[in-house]
Amino acid sequence: MNIEKCKSGCPSKARSALRSARRCGGWGILPAIVAVFVILDFVPQASARNGDDSAAAQSYKSNCVVCHGADGTGTPTGKSLKAPDLHSDAVQKMTDEQIEDQIANGKNNMPPFKSTLSKDQIAALAAYVHSAFGKKK
Repeated sequence: MNIEKCKSGCPSKARSALRSARRCGGWGILPAIVAVFVILDFVPQASARNGDDSAAAQSYKSNCVVCHGADGTGTPTGKSLKAPDLHSDAVQKMTDEQIEDQIANGKNNMPPFKSTLSKDQIAALAAYVHSAFGKKK
């Protein structure tokens, strides 16, 4: 790996490890290369997790905000349809699987979303309901 190739696309820790390896000679290069690959492998996973949360937030805004509101307490339309407050104990005590089932199949006045959202999107939304609207301790 060449440090010039890494200048724009690599995290600064990876560039630093490459510089150190060049100064250390042949024996220091192997641990530095391993460190670079560990760092580069970790960065996409971290951004993928953040991307999932961001995608779930966007999916919530696109599909749920009309009834449940941006803050999860419900809009006038949602309240007239008896959409629950997502902060409530009743909702927060539900498992992700129970919330996923409600999103997929609907319940009472809530329409099903299994034909418009993928299983992964539904799972991400269920986790988002807990993380965004759960009680802060």
